[in-house]
Amino acid sequence: MQQTIAATFFSRAETLADRVAIRFKEGRSPYRELTWGQYSRMVTEMAYGLAAIGFEPGQSAAILSNTSHLWVASDLAIMSNGCVSVPIYPTSSQADIQYILENSEAQCVFVQSESLMNRVLSAKEQLPNLKKLILLSAPAGGKSLTELNLQEGLVIGLEELQELGRQLETENEELIRQRIDSTDNSAVATIIYTSGTTGIPKGVILTYENIFGVLNDLPGIIPLNVSDTYLSFLPLSHVFERVCGEFHWLFRGDVCAFAESIDQVGKNMVEIEPTMILVVPRVLDRIHAKVQVGIMGATGRARALMEWSIATGKELFACVSQGRSPGLFLKCRHYLAERLVLQKLRARIGRRLRLVVSGGAPANAEVIEFFNAIGIPTLEGYGLTETAAPVCVNLGQQIKLGTVGGPLPSVQIKLADDGEILVKGPGVFKGYLKSEEMTAEVFDAEGWFHTGDIGSIDQDGYLKITDRKKDLIINSAGKNIAPQRIESVLKTIQLISQAVVFGDKRKHLVAVLTLDEQAVTELAQEKGWDMSSFAELTADPELGKHLRAEINKVSDQLAECERIRNFAVLPRELSVESGELTATLKVRRGVVAREYSKLVDSLYRDEESLVASGC
Repeated sequence: MQQTIAATFFSRAETLADRVAIRFKEGRSPYRELTWGQYSRMVTEMAYGLAAIGFEPGQSAAILSNTSHLWVASDLAIMSNGCVSVPIYPTSSQADIQYILENSEAQCVFVQSESLMNRVLSAKEQLPNLKKLILLSAPAGGKSLTELNLQEGLVIGLEELQELGRQLETENEELIRQRIDSTDNSAVATIIYTSGTTGIPKGVILTYENIFGVLNDLPGIIPLNVSDTYLSFLPLSHVFERVCGEFHWLFRGDVCAFAESIDQVGKNMVEIEPTMILVVPRVLDRIHAKVQVGIMGATGRARALMEWSIATGKELFACVSQGRSPGLFLKCRHYLAERLVLQKLRARIGRRLRLVVSGGAPANAEVIEFFNAIGIPTLEGYGLTETAAPVCVNLGQQIKLGTVGGPLPSVQIKLADDGEILVKGPGVFKGYLKSEEMTAEVFDAEGWFHTGDIGSIDQDGYLKITDRKKDLIINSAGKNIAPQRIESVLKTIQLISQAVVFGDKRKHLVAVLTLDEQAVTELAQEKGWDMSSFAELTADPELGKHLRAEINKVSDQLAECERIRNFAVLPRELSVESGELTATLKVRRGVVAREYSKLVDSLYRDEESLVASGC
């Protein structure tokens, strides 16, 4: 049986032709919508347009854009031609954009904006395979492409692409159907470049067999049906949003709404009222922090009632997730908590929200517990680009906090002697593009994929991620220490947004911290601290004392060798632009270590807690 993304999309579009497929915004206008039939027509015209400009099956095309309905339409148009789709993060460095386009031999690239178009054009001389750029939005200032004085024929607009497509369709109305039908399950669907915390990006080759190996498992894990509205806002360049979001929606869902941006998600949640979202832990942390600030700001009985209600929700969640039947007294208490507090909290976050799935990075167990306690089922999973996303997921009423759940039905996992997680399954990739040596390094003789992650598996088969193999700290006493666990504990402190722990070959550990500006500002107002600027506030000794007290509180759950002896606070967040975070917002530990080496060294010279403003 043929299973490809394009074939699945057109089949569902035919079945659901008159139902709403997507909702999106253009500029400041209200949400617009297109039916499955209308969206199918757009994709068809774009697919024929690619064929009209000389795009042939097996070639590669890139997408350099933020998440939008045009991103998905471009993706579908590429795959409808039997071609390979290559996503690129719009936040990528100039060097990474050039490398990905060159390495993938992309023949054309869809670009969201004039500024992104110019980034590609600046590298054009080093990209001999690149023949065409397709600009998805109109140039700034109402200019035409002609007025931009570009090389003739190199850049075309979306409308021109669609017009070319309509012309070709009248001449050969079976062409795209023939290309879809001739695309085999074993064909390469996409090459996704891992951002990597070190080195150059690696092109992960995923076939349709890989993608559908995961999609066929997902209905029992992330149930979607034709009454659901899914809100998409994470980068589609990431395998998590692409497979569990875009492809799963095309495979099973009804309406997909696109957020204006990740910063506008809160507003768009109110407008769209989605039933399901995918998130990274940072999004959950921000929502949780805002709720906690509201609770802390409440007075007397109101605060006590909210805390009691959430505690009651946690008690019921623990009971259900452990397979125990709640007693009558707990049911009665939960009924009251639900009526008085919990349903109001849910309404503030998402009135119709029935499922949240967290991935892309380790989540805070306390935050996962909170969302489930207030009645929003929130699952955490684990996967990699190389596994086409999920390997393990916690199921709805079988959640074990602190774990990422058990393996998908089609997946096998085991641990190597050193604790490294090994994976087999239909979703596991075929190899890295043009890199047989790197591919050989991650597969053993028995075909197990070596993930590079360290973990443990409990008696029920649930996986717990401990750390990255390469990130393990070995202190001066020879003790192996997992920094991610400690960083997760530190980030349970409401003020802390990022924590990076150091201590390799040292007697004890230190940490570099960044803080949530809103939470710190509100605390400063409450305490009456000087607030001339956030940067100066981060250097305030009173804030340092407060952080030390909070760190001491959460350190009870850490072993003695895992405790932070000293710390420094940076005056700004780590960022993608500075190279400290990957495009998926993972910390580049090596970059942070180099950039703040003097600061880290100073922490070992000082005996008392240090609050610094930088190096």
